[in-house]
Amino acid sequence: MIVASQVMAALPTHRDLQQRLEDYRAFDESRQNEVTHLIQACLRLNSEALVLQSDLDDERITRRNWKRRAEEAEAAIQRKFVVVLVDGDGYQFRRSFYDALSASGGSKAANELWMRVVDNLKAADTSSAIASDCDVLVNIYANKIGLAKTLVACGYINHLSQIDLFFSSFTQSRSLFQFIDCGPGKERVDSKLRDTFRFYANNAQCQRIYVACSHDNGYIAELDKYRHDMVVMPKVMLVHAAQTPSAVKAYSSLPFKHTRFDSVFEDAALEPPAKVDVPYFTPPPDPPSYDPRPSEQDVLNLTPTASRSSHSSNAAGPPGLTPLATLPTNSKTASQVGSPPPSVSEVTKNKTNELVTHGNGAGDGKNGIPINRFGQRIDLKIRIPSTADMDKFENRISQRKLCNEHHLRDNCESYSCRYNHDPIDATMRNTLRYKARSIPCTNGSKCRRMNCFYGHQCPWGNNNCGNPKCAFIKAGLHDIKDLEIAKVVPAQPLG
Repeated sequence: MIVASQVMAALPTHRDLQQRLEDYRAFDESRQNEVTHLIQACLRLNSEALVLQSDLDDERITRRNWKRRAEEAEAAIQRKFVVVLVDGDGYQFRRSFYDALSASGGSKAANELWMRVVDNLKAADTSSAIASDCDVLVNIYANKIGLAKTLVACGYINHLSQIDLFFSSFTQSRSLFQFIDCGPGKERVDSKLRDTFRFYANNAQCQRIYVACSHDNGYIAELDKYRHDMVVMPKVMLVHAAQTPSAVKAYSSLPFKHTRFDSVFEDAALEPPAKVDVPYFTPPPDPPSYDPRPSEQDVLNLTPTASRSSHSSNAAGPPGLTPLATLPTNSKTASQVGSPPPSVSEVTKNKTNELVTHGNGAGDGKNGIPINRFGQRIDLKIRIPSTADMDKFENRISQRKLCNEHHLRDNCESYSCRYNHDPIDATMRNTLRYKARSIPCTNGSKCRRMNCFYGHQCPWGNNNCGNPKCAFIKAGLHDIKDLEIAKVVPAQPLG
């Protein structure tokens, strides 16, 4: 009995069994949760490892690519070169090269240019580390037809086709020498040269850029952009040749080094010979019975941009009316104005004194500004164009007007001038100046500007104009009656 009671006492009760079952169930749930947490952590870490492995692979590929590109760039930069950019419309090869055309004058010009570049590299500062045996690339930009006509007119070649022989020999002599025909229009040459300059300016292989364009102020704006560029500025070398006084002054303000290749390029611009006309005086026409002048609005409409372009022939008034040129110093009375023109001998006799007093006869202000006793500027007489000259002028500007600043003042600084800069002869320039005289100067009779090509009193004469809306009336330049020159005062510089 005692043993049975002890066995019964050792057996768990129903409550104990139920509690144990709950404990085992809680333990199993806790273990399952822990296993689930561990598995999820492993999955997360495995996903992160895959992302990191992908990033590592990308970095490895990128590093290898950059290493390869660096090796290629290092290998490529070993072949350094210099560039020579020439505005062929303004820089002419020496006459001796054209005279030797039959003996490959173009090849001789190319060889001489190459030697001068190499000599300049040898003489350069050794710190620049430019090898004198590096490649020399030469681009000459020009309007081939216009250049050929100029060379024929100046006697450098006998006919237009010879320019092809010259530059064919030039380009064939060296593989990196090129002549590029840009076609008519000076801005085409300017634009192509500027864009090529920009292309090479930041090229690491290009060690030096010789720029032969300092005859034209139009390149100043482009070059000035690199004034403070410590990468581009040291590698630019300006090649001076045929420069006008204004160009010399303008380019002297740039910080670039400069040199000259006088054995290659002419040191003066080519000027085709023009027909010399004997100066003469034309008496004023009789006062017209009709309104001879276009309205002020018509004159303004004929001038799209002040101080930039010539205007149309409509500003010259109706047929038969010739604008009056300002009288010379000795014109005092109406009877003298109506007197016959002086003889050629008289004109020749007085020519020297006239030039001393009046400059070149165009009132350009190079030798001073003529004024009357009231301090009013007097326009000097210019040759009145013939009908043929006017027809030729109108034909020339029918497609594109001429640039006054370039042709009459040689001072066009517009970065992209829309007017024509192609060369013109002396007759065309006289006609252009004559046309510009019909536009009143904005500075009026107090103008002292050098080379001012505008009118400072009505060119049709105060008593012969007859146009109540004449542009010179509004400008206050219509009632200037004293045309006797009292003295010549210093001219103000261009500005």
